[in-house]
Amino acid sequence: MNRTIARATGAAVVLAGLMTLAPGVANAEETRAFLGTTVEKTSASAKRTALAQAYNEASMYGFAQERCVTIHLYSVRISSVMYRGEAGIHCTK
Repeated sequence: MNRTIARATGAAVVLAGLMTLAPGVANAEETRAFLGTTVEKTSASAKRTALAQAYNEASMYGFAQERCVTIHLYSVRISSVMYRGEAGIHCTK
């Protein structure tokens, strides 16, 4: 039973991945991923700055912020007063 559920779940994930790739391949749109990282004094500031860095890098390559999707956004406490933030975005032209 568990093996069947695992196979069905795996097949669904693969199918979903192919469905997300299909429109991009059919339209031949340019897509790219960007990453922003920073170290700040608060968790919120680390996330905000990392996301801003990712968007700034995307704009340098001609990608509009409206055409970007946030893939991941998180912060990790690295000391008693510092947080490392990371943001990943995926953009389409």
